[in-house]
Amino acid sequence: MTDIPVADQLPADDVGDAGPNWRTMTYEVFNPDHTVGVACGRDGEIVGLHITDDARDNGEIWLGTEIVRLARLAHQKSRVGLRAEMEFNGTRPYTIDSFDLPTESAYRAMEHAEFGTSS
Repeated sequence: MTDIPVADQLPADDVGDAGPNWRTMTYEVFNPDHTVGVACGRDGEIVGLHITDDARDNGEIWLGTEIVRLARLAHQKSRVGLRAEMEFNGTRPYTIDSFDLPTESAYRAMEHAEFGTSS
């Protein structure tokens, strides 16, 4: 479970103050014991999996369930990133809200509901 970068804390491109390189952003979520992790790109597509030997030993059903659970969270985290990108670019709040993008606090509530913890 990694933190979602706030727009003013994001790394800048090589072009000075042009802002973060949104196209290369990756949003990762790990289960509390860090045996399984899922990474999503900017568009919510899964771009990586982290599976330890311990996780494989838990069986296919458990592992499949865990991957789907983390993939759902990673996708939502990428949508929070899209919200941050739109805010950084000056998109009006009512336009952002029309996309039904979760806020960081809404994402944290989802994470808490899944794991009972945050960060």
